[in-house]
Amino acid sequence: MSGKLERLFTPRAIAVVGVSQDPVRPGSQAVRALLQNGYRGGIFPVNPNYPAHEGLRCYPSVAAIEAEIDLAIIGIPSRGVNAVIAECATKKIPYAAVLSGGFREIGPGGAALQDEMVALARAGGMRLVGPNCLGYANVHDNVYAAFGSITRPPKLWPGPVSLVTQSGGFGYSIAIACAQEGMGFRNVIATGNEADLDAIEFIDALIDDAETRIVVAYIEGLPNARALLELGRRAARAGKPLLVWKGGITEAGARAAATHTANLTGSYDFYRALFRQAGIIEIREIHEAVDLVKALQARKLPHGRRIAVMGGSGGSAIVFADAAEQAGLAMAELSPLTTERVSRVIPAIGSALNPVDFTAGYIAGGGGEKFRAAVQAVIDDAAVDAVCINFATTAGDAARVGAEALGEIARATNKPLFAFLSTPREFAGDALAILDAERVPTLPSPVRVAKVIAALASYRELRERAAAPAGEPAPARNGVQRIAIGPRMSETASKAVLERIGITVTRDVLVQSADEVPLERLRAPFVVKIASPDIGHKTDIGAVKLNVAGREALGAAVQEVLAAAREHAPRAAIEGVIVSEMVTGGFELLAGAVNDAVFGPVVVLGAGGIFAEALNDRTCRIAPFGREVAVEMLGELRCAAMLRGLRGNPAASFDAVADVLVRLSRFAWDYRDTVAEVDINPLIATPQAAIAADALIVGRHAG
Repeated sequence: MSGKLERLFTPRAIAVVGVSQDPVRPGSQAVRALLQNGYRGGIFPVNPNYPAHEGLRCYPSVAAIEAEIDLAIIGIPSRGVNAVIAECATKKIPYAAVLSGGFREIGPGGAALQDEMVALARAGGMRLVGPNCLGYANVHDNVYAAFGSITRPPKLWPGPVSLVTQSGGFGYSIAIACAQEGMGFRNVIATGNEADLDAIEFIDALIDDAETRIVVAYIEGLPNARALLELGRRAARAGKPLLVWKGGITEAGARAAATHTANLTGSYDFYRALFRQAGIIEIREIHEAVDLVKALQARKLPHGRRIAVMGGSGGSAIVFADAAEQAGLAMAELSPLTTERVSRVIPAIGSALNPVDFTAGYIAGGGGEKFRAAVQAVIDDAAVDAVCINFATTAGDAARVGAEALGEIARATNKPLFAFLSTPREFAGDALAILDAERVPTLPSPVRVAKVIAALASYRELRERAAAPAGEPAPARNGVQRIAIGPRMSETASKAVLERIGITVTRDVLVQSADEVPLERLRAPFVVKIASPDIGHKTDIGAVKLNVAGREALGAAVQEVLAAAREHAPRAAIEGVIVSEMVTGGFELLAGAVNDAVFGPVVVLGAGGIFAEALNDRTCRIAPFGREVAVEMLGELRCAAMLRGLRGNPAASFDAVADVLVRLSRFAWDYRDTVAEVDINPLIATPQAAIAADALIVGRHAG
């Protein structure tokens, strides 16, 4: 690796502290792995109790090593690590991989040791991997600064995939699963406690690494998850797929992650929103990682979602079609020319329509050339974006002949070509070898093929959006004067802020009694509600009255909401009563923003009013963003069909709601230093506008 972290990944000489006669000690495993894998640099074991180790001279200390060292691998008990770090810093060693545990992950005492270690390293200009990690490997250059499973068979082979993992053992499980399917690796990095170098910095370096074409990451939590947004976009612009598995997505998983690596896990919904915005592929199973890496190595993405499937097993085609539709793909309608070409080369009892049925035994019956012609006809069809061939249980010579035909076609097309083959390798080894060599992704299930094609189609869409210049959100404030944000603002004050940033609010008056309401300026019916910065859920305590009309009814409503507030919130500061023109004929949404500790400002949209909690129909995005993202958010809601108009009801204005979201996103970003939360509920979407009927803004330092 050149550039960022070059000497870490390609060290010229390595000191290994903590070797011993015990072969399972981390240091001993690291030395053995370096020797057995053919590392060409200098290896300097360190232990004052031994004159030699594994045939190498053993040094009493790091300071005693005469050579210039680029990397120190440290695998001793935690209580002795900091003395070694200080020694390494004095010697100007630029990097250390601390394999030892017993730091932040065990509690306050370990955290103090870790803080001291970081301070010593920084004072000496040293960067750290770990502690509490299994280390890392640069497979291309045989650098194994590691212990555990990565140092044992099966051996990883060189290739274009790099893996960053916050769990060494589990991350290596992903790597081994990929390797068993023939995929090679560039770097495999376990980050551990991330006292210094973290997953974000490693991913950043790998995007710039010329030998890395695919980056896979397993993360449990990030203190600055927002940084993934720009990393994903950089990867998209570089044409390097970034696949991320987020662990700790449930309450139980989050607790386990906290005890595992002491990371902040953050909201899973926020991570998923970020993945979409950044063009990051989310994975949630080991076989998903294997399938996607295998497919991405072919470097062919479908231009659309129209697919064709061909095979001699009707059941396989049905299962594939079912999975494809569920994954958002569409079965392509083949052109008359294509069906005519296919009909000429398949048995009369087959079907030239999609799914194409070339019948059982077709290839085995001497149909190699005809099979090639049939597949070529389908892949040539302009209405087809990707093709799956269901070999199913084809074996022996038939599988080999079919594989040779697919390999020849794959070399000449930029469309993804997949194969489903469930025959064990011992009975179809030649075919699998050919398909692997020609980079035709071959999977043991038609459902997995369908899901991978759908994932590739989604990735292409996300990558194009992420790599494109971001649309500029509308400015959130007028002029240059900043808006003052209080600790917890009342509805009246909150709506005044929304008006200043260009969001439409209801026509309101703040009064102390019904006699003060200027009926000649407001149109009935009215909404009457308490005005207080201390009462967030006014409906819950009966401090909101709807459909109020007439002076008498208005007077009664004002008294009722005041009485409700005094009864249920006797200590609340009461500004008065808000009388608003009631908006009718619209759909209630919830729009808001939260300044998250891990992601920064995030905008949330969902079904609002009384349905906000009952339906749990919400989506979110990281702020700021432009109109395209806002419209995408609207389309993700389950209530989107209602917004478009059902049974003669008029459609709500998507443009108006999108404008609110864009302005809200820019406001949340511009005022991230002072705003903790914005809540607009309901935001009433009508055919002409999107109107904030209630609002609450909370400052960052609210008590």
